[in-house]
Amino acid sequence: LTLDVSAMTVSVNGNTLDLTKHEYKIMELLIKNPDKVFSKQAIYDYAWEDYYIGEDKTINVHISNIRKKIRAFSDTEYIETVWSIGFKINK
Repeated sequence: LTLDVSAMTVSVNGNTLDLTKHEYKIMELLIKNPDKVFSKQAIYDYAWEDYYIGEDKTINVHISNIRKKIRAFSDTEYIETVWSIGFKINK
C-alpha cells in the first residue's frame, strides 16, 4: 500500500486505485497515521473539511467503497474496523 501525496494517489501492489477526493483524503489520513484509530467524526472532519453531524452512514459507505477497490488488487484487509471506536490502517 503506497501513498503518493504529490500525485494524490494510493496504489496497491503497484496498481493505482481510482479514488474519489473523499476516499483519497480518508486513505491519506489513515496511511499517514498508522498507529492511530480515527473516529468517524475525525475522518469526516478531515476528509470533508466540515463538521460531522452524527449517525450518518457516509463514512461507512466510503470505507466500504475503498475496501472494494483495494480487493480488486489484493486480498489483504488494509482498513481495520475498531468496533465502537472507528477505523485504522492495518499494518
